[in-house]
Amino acid sequence: MVQEQTPTNTDINVPKKWQVAVIPKEPTYFDRFLPSTHQQSTLFECGMDMGDEHALPYPKIHVLAIRQPWASLVIHGLKNIDIRSKNTSIRGTIAIYASRAPIRKKDLKWVNENCDVPADLFDDLPTGMIIGTANLIECMEYESDFHFKLDQRRHMNREDNYCENIKGWLLRSPRAIEPVDYKFNGEVVWSLADTEILQQTA
Repeated sequence: MVQEQTPTNTDINVPKKWQVAVIPKEPTYFDRFLPSTHQQSTLFECGMDMGDEHALPYPKIHVLAIRQPWASLVIHGLKNIDIRSKNTSIRGTIAIYASRAPIRKKDLKWVNENCDVPADLFDDLPTGMIIGTANLIECMEYESDFHFKLDQRRHMNREDNYCENIKGWLLRSPRAIEPVDYKFNGEVVWSLADTEILQQTA
């Protein structure tokens, strides 16, 4: 009767070094025009189907319209929650557009009196321009006026602006660019722009 031999360590030939070929990933069109510090949006999040990036000079990025002085406060990192009446499914890097809506003196007065902001911040408040980018990472609903008030330092809204089902859009990693003239062609809140604009943030 022949017994099967159990292989020992000496019977197994294990190479001392593994030969592993590392092939760097080719960046997509979208990756090339976004700051490396930003969380990258996918093409789907920018309203495009896979493969469409090769059919356009530049892929698109969502543009969020925010009234001044709130837009500048977001870009300077002083305001990181934007108050809205609805949720959004959009996530990732977005462009911040300072809307053409007239700047209200009562807003400037309230911010100066209730928020800790640099004195010279309001010397230059561009309107009708894309002024930077930020990462939209989450949407949340305020359960009560108490919770709304707790976040006042972050959203910079009056307490009487609270209403049932009000939402907060959480923004991170703001980055300023040289303001770019932009014709807002979307709805009241969102539009789409070529990411060519964001080359200035590199």
